[in-house]
Amino acid sequence: MARAAPTDADGRFGRIGSGVARFVGVPLERQTYLNLCYVLLAFPLGLAYVVFLVVGLSVGLGLAIFLVGIPVLAITIALALGLAGFERWLTTTVLPVDVEPRTDLTGDRGRDRLWSLVTDYRTWTAVLYLPVKFVLGLVSFVVAVTGFSTGMSMLALPLYYDRQGLYVGVVTDRAPEIHQSLYLGWNYLLVGFEAVFTVGYWEITTFSSALVAAAFGIVLLLATFHALNALAWISGWIARVLLEDGYDPFAVVVHSEGTQ
Repeated sequence: MARAAPTDADGRFGRIGSGVARFVGVPLERQTYLNLCYVLLAFPLGLAYVVFLVVGLSVGLGLAIFLVGIPVLAITIALALGLAGFERWLTTTVLPVDVEPRTDLTGDRGRDRLWSLVTDYRTWTAVLYLPVKFVLGLVSFVVAVTGFSTGMSMLALPLYYDRQGLYVGVVTDRAPEIHQSLYLGWNYLLVGFEAVFTVGYWEITTFSSALVAAAFGIVLLLATFHALNALAWISGWIARVLLEDGYDPFAVVVHSEGTQ
């Protein structure tokens, strides 16, 4: 038992050391920047997808009573499947995720193949993925902009902390306050409770304080990289769940060109 204790302690410290190394070494990994490109592209792509679906579906459903909207709906769904195929290709190219498409439809006649496409739930999960992409992109964009801008500002504080008239962050005349109030009417009286919480702020006036803030900025930048890596992993998992084994006209075109 006397020999086992140092071994367990060494293993514990080894795990802590490896965890710290993974946390600090995240900017040195190539996949980190691939993940960063993927999650930052998700916001503009997702926004374009949502606008396309809203316009296409609203016009198609609005004109469906005149039968003109049915071809519009069909074209919208077909293009949505093509966009989902592009997302499947982008995900498997940038992220370490395999999302296999399906390039054939069941049935001998065209009507049967079309019916199998419409009734296949994976068709609609592929269409659902497009607005989900927008939500993931919006969250990733907010995390990236907030984390990187704040971290870089804190990291550069030792360079400008003593300059007159230069402020970083939210500047107010007084510390922000949060008011929690509860009032009840009782026998023509107003009985209530109010609690005030004052949120202070940290003013950097010395070089040592600026160095401490810069250290916090480094930690924040590293944490932002890890948060974006986690969002990329979540995005890849959602893409695999919603796009796996779905019909992909994009892959059909690529496959037909490759066989010619």
